[in-house]
Amino acid sequence: MNRHHQKTIGIPLAVLLLGALVGSPARALDGNLFVHDPSSIAICEGHYYIFGTGNGIPILTSADGFTWDRGGKVFDKIPDDVHAACPKNNGTDVWAPEVIKLNGQYYVYYAVSSWGQYVSAVGLVTSPTLDPKDPAYKWTDRGVVVQSVEGENLNAIDPTVVSAPDGTLWIGYGSYHGNIQLVQLDPKTGLRIAPDSRIYFIANQSEASNIIYRDGYFYLFVNHGSCCQGKNSTYNIRVGRSKVVTGPYLDKHGDDMAKGNGTLFLGAAEGQIGPGQFGRLVEDGVEKFSCHYEADLNKGGRPTLDIRPLLWTADGWPVAGENLKDGTYQVVSQQTGTIMETPAGAVADATPARLGKYLSQDQQKWTVAAVGGGYYKIVGSATAKALESPATKTGDGPATDSPVRIAAYTGADTQLWRIDQLPDGSYRIESKAARQALSIVTSGPQANAIVVRDYKGDDTQRWVIAVP
Repeated sequence: MNRHHQKTIGIPLAVLLLGALVGSPARALDGNLFVHDPSSIAICEGHYYIFGTGNGIPILTSADGFTWDRGGKVFDKIPDDVHAACPKNNGTDVWAPEVIKLNGQYYVYYAVSSWGQYVSAVGLVTSPTLDPKDPAYKWTDRGVVVQSVEGENLNAIDPTVVSAPDGTLWIGYGSYHGNIQLVQLDPKTGLRIAPDSRIYFIANQSEASNIIYRDGYFYLFVNHGSCCQGKNSTYNIRVGRSKVVTGPYLDKHGDDMAKGNGTLFLGAAEGQIGPGQFGRLVEDGVEKFSCHYEADLNKGGRPTLDIRPLLWTADGWPVAGENLKDGTYQVVSQQTGTIMETPAGAVADATPARLGKYLSQDQQKWTVAAVGGGYYKIVGSATAKALESPATKTGDGPATDSPVRIAAYTGADTQLWRIDQLPDGSYRIESKAARQALSIVTSGPQANAIVVRDYKGDDTQRWVIAVP
């Protein structure tokens, strides 16, 4: 079943209006994106970090969340106490790490195993910071968290860690050899709460689990299919949910993931083969998910990182969003249904943008193009002039608002915009210069004016971006 054929019942209007935009995902990321089994994204002192499979736990780092580079590795060799649990490992290779911030420290859980073997372990290291230039940067071995032994129907790899609203901490782990298991951790140490604590079986015929909590539900994401075969990999991401962290996790049809079920969240499309290793990032009202493709045919067939919008249906199911592609669009106010436009005919610099009724005319069309670093330029199709914000932060009221206008494109920060898709499928459009969101005024002498204001999240600041 291809993800584009999923039912749309319960999906917000903004998501449905974006149907024409769906296709090959845009290239939202730059830099060194080659990684296998990426962890969730961690943020430390304004920088972004991802840990991956490889020698010593390799690190990717980014200053803006869009342009990535290599950031060294956690250690030169696996700590002796962890390696002892998997002696056939070569002493350096680590699989599928995960990161969580806890007790003012960054906890990195990682799997130690060897190909074709099921004697495996999950180890833990911690550091007070992820910035290697910080004097406090130091990774401390905390030992083995969980493990599988010879003859056991379990492969203790691919850890996921979730902190529940009640303060409890849990780790999920496992692979196709056996089940995905869940046990409780001590939130003070990050280690198993007791050697013989209860084990819960939450999924089967899957691996690379990730559990998140949102609005009263725990969501379990897993990989189905096969990995590590390049363009022949069949990985796909599936999901179910539960009111309690220990399950049962049921898919949209009410079928139990412990019996191998799960609703398709993301499959292969347009040269991006074998998506897997879901991770969630929530930042400033925006939800995103990270994953890797076993083979990105647009990137030489190598395992490649991607970060995309995470959307949610009205009945609480996750939907894989698409990064905005360069193209010509209409920009529609979610509050009023009116369209951002320029006046017709010759337009001078500093002319305010305005709202108009739908006519599908050129002055209502905007060419949107990425310029790097996660920013876009927005240029009127009829005028070839760029949308421009005030140069600095403005107020939030009639006496201080300055209208958004158009002017010849120069590449200045006033003409660069961060465009983030929100969980309901609409977009927030934020000025780089003013660091405020594109908004409409609904009353008073400036009614229907387009301005920038501090983001509050209401419909006056939400926009539907649709193909004309």
